[in-house]
Amino acid sequence: MLVGICQSIAALAMIVAFYVVDVVLIHRYDPYRAHGSSRSWSWTAMALIAGIFVVVQPVLWPGLGIVTQAWWGLWLQVVGLLLMGGGLAVHWWARFHLQQFYGERIEFQPGQHLVESGPYAYVRHPIYTSFFMCITGLLLVNPSLPVLLVAVYFLLDFTRVARREELLLRKNLPGYDAYMARTPRFLPKLDRSWRK
Repeated sequence: MLVGICQSIAALAMIVAFYVVDVVLIHRYDPYRAHGSSRSWSWTAMALIAGIFVVVQPVLWPGLGIVTQAWWGLWLQVVGLLLMGGGLAVHWWARFHLQQFYGERIEFQPGQHLVESGPYAYVRHPIYTSFFMCITGLLLVNPSLPVLLVAVYFLLDFTRVARREELLLRKNLPGYDAYMARTPRFLPKLDRSWRK
Protein backbone atom coordinates (compact mmCIF):
# COMPACT_ATOMS: atom_id res chain seq x y z
CA MET A 1 0.00 0.00 0.00
CA LEU A 2 1.34 3.40 -0.96
CA VAL A 3 1.14 5.89 1.91
CA GLY A 4 2.02 9.44 2.85
CA ILE A 5 3.09 11.68 0.00
CA CYS A 6 1.76 9.23 -2.63
CA GLN A 7 -1.73 9.47 -1.13
CA SER A 8 -1.41 13.26 -0.97
CA ILE A 9 -0.35 13.43 -4.62
CA ALA A 10 -3.31 11.27 -5.69
CA ALA A 11 -5.75 13.50 -3.78
CA LEU A 12 -4.16 16.69 -5.11
CA ALA A 13 -4.17 15.39 -8.70
CA MET A 14 -7.88 14.53 -8.47
CA ILE A 15 -8.79 17.90 -6.94
CA VAL A 16 -6.75 19.87 -9.50
CA ALA A 17 -8.15 17.85 -12.43
CA PHE A 18 -11.69 18.31 -11.13
CA TYR A 19 -11.19 22.05 -10.68
CA VAL A 20 -9.60 22.50 -14.14
CA VAL A 21 -12.54 20.71 -15.79
CA ASP A 22 -14.89 22.87 -13.72
CA VAL A 23 -13.20 26.14 -14.72
CA VAL A 24 -13.07 25.20 -18.42
CA LEU A 25 -16.75 24.23 -18.51
CA ILE A 26 -17.88 27.27 -16.53
CA HIS A 27 -15.92 29.49 -18.91
CA ARG A 28 -17.49 27.72 -21.90
CA TYR A 29 -21.15 27.63 -20.80
CA ASP A 30 -21.67 30.51 -18.33
CA PRO A 31 -22.03 33.14 -21.10
CA TYR A 32 -25.26 31.34 -22.15
CA ARG A 33 -26.79 31.36 -18.67
CA ALA A 34 -29.73 33.61 -17.84
CA HIS A 35 -28.80 33.89 -14.12
CA GLY A 36 -25.09 34.81 -14.32
CA SER A 37 -22.32 32.53 -13.13
CA SER A 38 -22.99 28.95 -12.16
CA ARG A 39 -20.25 29.24 -9.52
CA SER A 40 -21.15 29.31 -5.83
CA TRP A 41 -18.18 30.78 -4.01
CA SER A 42 -19.37 29.48 -0.63
CA TRP A 43 -19.41 25.91 -2.04
CA THR A 44 -15.99 26.48 -3.65
CA ALA A 45 -14.51 27.77 -0.38
CA MET A 46 -15.89 24.85 1.62
CA ALA A 47 -14.64 22.33 -0.95
CA LEU A 48 -11.21 24.00 -0.96
CA ILE A 49 -10.89 23.78 2.83
CA ALA A 50 -11.95 20.10 2.82
CA GLY A 51 -9.59 19.45 -0.11
CA ILE A 52 -6.60 20.99 1.64
CA PHE A 53 -7.22 18.90 4.75
CA VAL A 54 -7.62 15.70 2.69
CA VAL A 55 -4.38 16.45 0.78
CA VAL A 56 -2.20 17.21 3.83
CA GLN A 57 -3.63 14.56 6.18
CA PRO A 58 -1.59 11.56 4.91
CA VAL A 59 1.65 13.49 5.47
CA LEU A 60 0.89 15.51 8.61
CA TRP A 61 -1.51 13.14 10.41
CA PRO A 62 -0.94 9.63 9.01
CA GLY A 63 -2.35 8.10 12.20
CA LEU A 64 -5.84 9.13 11.06
CA GLY A 65 -5.65 6.56 8.27
CA ILE A 66 -5.56 2.80 7.93
CA VAL A 67 -2.43 1.19 6.50
CA THR A 68 -1.91 -2.42 5.49
CA GLN A 69 1.01 -4.22 3.91
CA ALA A 70 -1.27 -6.97 2.58
CA TRP A 71 -1.34 -7.43 -1.21
CA TRP A 72 -4.96 -6.29 -1.43
CA GLY A 73 -4.14 -2.84 0.01
CA LEU A 74 -2.34 -1.77 -3.16
CA TRP A 75 -5.02 -3.45 -5.27
CA LEU A 76 -7.73 -1.37 -3.52
CA GLN A 77 -5.71 1.78 -4.15
CA VAL A 78 -5.54 0.96 -7.88
CA VAL A 79 -9.32 0.43 -7.90
CA GLY A 80 -9.64 3.78 -6.12
CA LEU A 81 -7.55 5.55 -8.76
CA LEU A 82 -9.70 4.02 -11.50
CA LEU A 83 -12.87 5.15 -9.69
CA MET A 84 -11.50 8.69 -9.39
CA GLY A 85 -10.63 8.75 -13.10
CA GLY A 86 -14.07 7.37 -13.96
CA GLY A 87 -15.70 9.97 -11.73
CA LEU A 88 -13.87 12.76 -13.51
CA ALA A 89 -14.96 11.35 -16.88
CA VAL A 90 -18.61 11.07 -15.78
CA HIS A 91 -18.47 14.62 -14.42
CA TRP A 92 -17.17 16.00 -17.72
CA TRP A 93 -19.71 13.94 -19.71
CA ALA A 94 -22.63 15.13 -17.56
CA ARG A 95 -21.57 18.76 -17.62
CA PHE A 96 -21.11 18.61 -21.40
CA HIS A 97 -24.74 17.47 -21.78
CA LEU A 98 -26.18 19.83 -19.16
CA GLN A 99 -24.26 22.83 -20.57
CA GLN A 100 -25.54 26.20 -19.30
CA PHE A 101 -28.19 24.59 -17.11
CA TYR A 102 -25.53 23.47 -14.62
CA GLY A 103 -25.34 25.43 -11.38
CA GLU A 104 -23.73 25.00 -7.99
CA ARG A 105 -26.98 26.10 -6.37
CA ILE A 106 -30.59 25.03 -6.78
CA GLU A 107 -32.20 27.07 -9.56
CA PHE A 108 -34.43 26.89 -12.60
CA GLN A 109 -33.39 28.94 -15.61
CA PRO A 110 -35.55 30.44 -18.35
CA GLY A 111 -35.50 28.15 -21.36
CA GLN A 112 -34.39 25.16 -19.32
CA HIS A 113 -35.50 21.88 -20.84
CA LEU A 114 -35.36 18.23 -19.86
CA VAL A 115 -31.91 16.79 -20.60
CA GLU A 116 -32.06 13.05 -21.31
CA SER A 117 -28.90 12.65 -23.37
CA GLY A 118 -25.56 11.23 -22.30
CA PRO A 119 -25.47 10.06 -18.69
CA TYR A 120 -28.90 11.65 -18.06
CA ALA A 121 -30.36 8.72 -20.01
CA TYR A 122 -29.19 6.44 -17.18
CA VAL A 123 -29.42 8.52 -13.98
CA ARG A 124 -31.09 11.79 -12.96
CA HIS A 125 -28.06 13.21 -11.15
CA PRO A 126 -24.87 12.02 -12.86
CA ILE A 127 -22.88 14.98 -11.52
CA TYR A 128 -23.56 13.81 -7.98
CA THR A 129 -22.76 10.27 -9.08
CA SER A 130 -19.39 11.57 -10.31
CA PHE A 131 -18.70 13.14 -6.90
CA PHE A 132 -19.60 9.85 -5.19
CA MET A 133 -17.25 7.97 -7.53
CA CYS A 134 -14.39 10.39 -6.85
CA ILE A 135 -14.78 10.41 -3.07
CA THR A 136 -15.22 6.62 -2.92
CA GLY A 137 -12.07 6.26 -5.01
CA LEU A 138 -10.24 8.66 -2.74
CA LEU A 139 -11.41 6.66 0.29
CA LEU A 140 -9.89 3.52 -1.25
CA VAL A 141 -6.62 5.35 -1.97
CA ASN A 142 -6.53 6.93 1.49
CA PRO A 143 -8.76 5.03 3.93
CA SER A 144 -8.78 7.67 6.64
CA LEU A 145 -11.17 9.37 9.02
CA PRO A 146 -11.09 12.76 7.22
CA VAL A 147 -11.91 11.21 3.84
CA LEU A 148 -14.66 9.10 5.42
CA LEU A 149 -16.18 12.22 6.99
CA VAL A 150 -16.08 14.06 3.65
CA ALA A 151 -17.66 11.04 1.93
CA VAL A 152 -20.49 10.85 4.48
CA TYR A 153 -21.06 14.61 4.20
CA PHE A 154 -21.20 14.43 0.37
CA LEU A 155 -23.63 11.52 0.47
CA LEU A 156 -25.99 13.19 2.94
CA ASP A 157 -25.77 16.70 1.47
CA PHE A 158 -26.06 15.71 -2.18
CA THR A 159 -28.99 13.39 -1.44
CA ARG A 160 -30.77 16.30 0.30
CA VAL A 161 -29.93 18.71 -2.54
CA ALA A 162 -31.04 16.18 -5.19
CA ARG A 163 -34.44 15.92 -3.51
CA ARG A 164 -34.81 19.71 -3.45
CA GLU A 165 -33.78 19.96 -7.12
CA GLU A 166 -36.31 17.31 -8.03
CA LEU A 167 -39.10 19.24 -6.29
CA LEU A 168 -38.17 22.39 -8.23
CA LEU A 169 -37.92 20.55 -11.56
CA ARG A 170 -41.21 18.70 -11.03
CA LYS A 171 -42.95 22.06 -10.61
CA ASN A 172 -41.31 23.78 -13.56
CA LEU A 173 -40.23 21.19 -16.11
CA PRO A 174 -42.87 19.37 -18.18
CA GLY A 175 -42.16 15.66 -18.36
CA TYR A 176 -39.92 15.54 -15.30
CA ASP A 177 -42.32 13.32 -13.34
CA ALA A 178 -42.25 10.71 -16.11
CA TYR A 179 -38.45 11.05 -16.34
CA MET A 180 -38.20 10.42 -12.57
CA ALA A 181 -40.39 7.34 -12.89
CA ARG A 182 -38.14 5.70 -15.49
CA THR A 183 -34.69 6.98 -14.46
CA PRO A 184 -32.98 6.20 -11.14
CA ARG A 185 -31.49 8.96 -9.00
CA PHE A 186 -27.77 8.08 -8.71
CA LEU A 187 -27.04 4.54 -9.93
CA PRO A 188 -28.14 3.12 -13.31
CA LYS A 189 -30.48 0.16 -13.47
CA LEU A 190 -28.85 -3.10 -14.39
CA ASP A 191 -31.77 -4.67 -16.22
CA ARG A 192 -31.84 -7.42 -18.80
CA SER A 193 -31.23 -5.09 -21.73
CA TRP A 194 -27.70 -4.44 -20.38
CA ARG A 195 -26.89 -8.16 -20.18
CA LYS A 196 -27.66 -8.92 -23.82
